[in-house]
Amino acid sequence: MTMTEEAGPMLPAVRYQRIIELLARCEYVTITDVRNATGASPATTQRDLARLATTGALARVRGGATRAPAPRGEARLLAACLTRIRHALDRHDIDTVEDALHQALDACARLRR
Repeated sequence: MTMTEEAGPMLPAVRYQRIIELLARCEYVTITDVRNATGASPATTQRDLARLATTGALARVRGGATRAPAPRGEARLLAACLTRIRHALDRHDIDTVEDALHQALDACARLRR
């Protein structure tokens, strides 16, 4: 049993962050790599990668994903995070605001490199 299974399902924001961190270490990741890092089902992994590709955080390739061209991908991820923050504030969802702020700060740090 993995740590993810013991703790219950991982929040989408946490899975997204793990995927981004995995791609920061490796230029290319497979679906299996992502599933191992997040503990998500194959369908959830596909949806997560599609969502992150839509925001420009990564590029989908057959069998997995690769880093998005920088800095455009980071700028799009930052914009998506800021949009999530605005919507979460409207709903008074402080946990989502906090997660999105962490992602936004990480995207800012990568943009500076």
